[in-house]
Amino acid sequence: MSQENKIEIEKEIEIEIDKENEKTIEIEKEGSGEESKGEEENEKKTEKEKEKEKEKEGEEKKKGPTKEQLEQIKKKVQEREAANEPKFIKGVDFSSFDIEDYIEGYQGHTRMDRLLFIAQRSEIHQQKALKMFIEEVKKTRNIQKYRKIVEKYSDVLQDEKTLDQKWIDKTLKDSASTYDILETNLKKAKENVNQEGIRDGNVQLGHFYFGKGDLKSALKYYSRAKEATGDPIEIVNCCLAAIKTAMEGKSYSHISSYLNAAQKKSEDLELETNGILRTINGFLSLTSREFKTAAHQFIHAPGKKVFEYPEIFTSLDIGIYGGFLSLATFNRRELKRNILDNEYFKNYLELVPEMRDIIYNFYESNYAAFVEGLEKIKPQLLLDQYLSSHVERLYIRIREKAIIQYFSPYLTLDMKKMATDFGTTLELIEIEVSNLIAEDKLAGKIDQKNKILYGTRINKRSQTFQEVLSFGKDYRRKTRALLLRANLIQNKMTVKRPRKKLMMGGENMNFMNMQLLNLMRGFN
Repeated sequence: MSQENKIEIEKEIEIEIDKENEKTIEIEKEGSGEESKGEEENEKKTEKEKEKEKEKEGEEKKKGPTKEQLEQIKKKVQEREAANEPKFIKGVDFSSFDIEDYIEGYQGHTRMDRLLFIAQRSEIHQQKALKMFIEEVKKTRNIQKYRKIVEKYSDVLQDEKTLDQKWIDKTLKDSASTYDILETNLKKAKENVNQEGIRDGNVQLGHFYFGKGDLKSALKYYSRAKEATGDPIEIVNCCLAAIKTAMEGKSYSHISSYLNAAQKKSEDLELETNGILRTINGFLSLTSREFKTAAHQFIHAPGKKVFEYPEIFTSLDIGIYGGFLSLATFNRRELKRNILDNEYFKNYLELVPEMRDIIYNFYESNYAAFVEGLEKIKPQLLLDQYLSSHVERLYIRIREKAIIQYFSPYLTLDMKKMATDFGTTLELIEIEVSNLIAEDKLAGKIDQKNKILYGTRINKRSQTFQEVLSFGKDYRRKTRALLLRANLIQNKMTVKRPRKKLMMGGENMNFMNMQLLNLMRGFN
């Protein structure tokens, strides 16, 4: 076990011991409340005896936990880690997924995070993804992450299952010397009151801590760098660095605040930078399950030129996220206006021909090819760290939309043909259609014997008559109310707010009530 892991376990041990001590104190208090003899003895105790007891308790704490306590706490830590351990995705064939082609466009920490995510979700790609991860992590100063992964997956790793102590020692030495240089440069800049030097010094220290994996310290220095400059471009660059750090730590509140700060300077920025900010906003909406908002942000982010920010996303991501979320949330008209007729977004959609074909097949009602393409791209979506948790939910939405659109031109439909076109069994398509009818998403009835779906059509003529009649009744009611109000004003029957304590007498009130009743009877 590494020294850093031991320190973490010791901290958890101290927390658990404090909790156990609190519990024992509460139990003792309850016991003393129940037994009257114990209360009398406690009252007789002198202050010196109490001080001696406190000293004994302090000595026991200094001695540390017993072996039994250590074993119990270690078990709790292991159980907690096992509960949070990500599991492999079952029932999906990932053999067609090309990990090298997928990861090629990413850089820096997002490349490592995506490789680790693949290793934790795909069993057949785990070993290869972990080896690629170790190659990448050795390009950084993140010793803690390297140790953690090697120790955790030592059974899977073969050549890399032992820690590279030479690399660790060299990285520690380089980190110490680099830190001294950066800290010295920042102090000199502060002494000379050089604002540009202060900003650069804070940015460099932020990069240094980000490379080490100390995200909290990195955010602190990026924030200081932002405060030390008034240049809009530099402010946005500091915000982007902070957003990148917050995204790795999944600190969404920090992402939102730095994104808002950057967007305030959007008027002074290039179109490409504005597109990057809108795309990041799309990621933020996606994490909060605002799928339609995220779709709009992805498809309207692109400008005339294809852009990317490889430390967070690639141009392929814009095409995949924008296309997939649009397919799940847009109706047919919105899909044509925002996707098929969007010249700028088409440039990104062309980079992902699989997604392009899925959208076109859906729009052209070519359902067999649409379903086939959707299942083909599913492994790639499930291995994406941002989309993975939403894929199944969005797939259900897309299938529901496709079934409703498929049935819309028919009055009767053979469900066997429908099952064939959607690449599923008759029993499963029957369940899907039944759920849609039960949720009032599809107007129809199922003939269980002949397996035929009958559509129920609304009589538009009778519906129009009902709407006209209800409109006439509403108009009559409002007209009578207006006439009544006009007559009340004409006969000076309006009620004014009483002044202070002056109130109207009972006789006058009765007279007015009678007049109002007579008027209303006259209208009836």
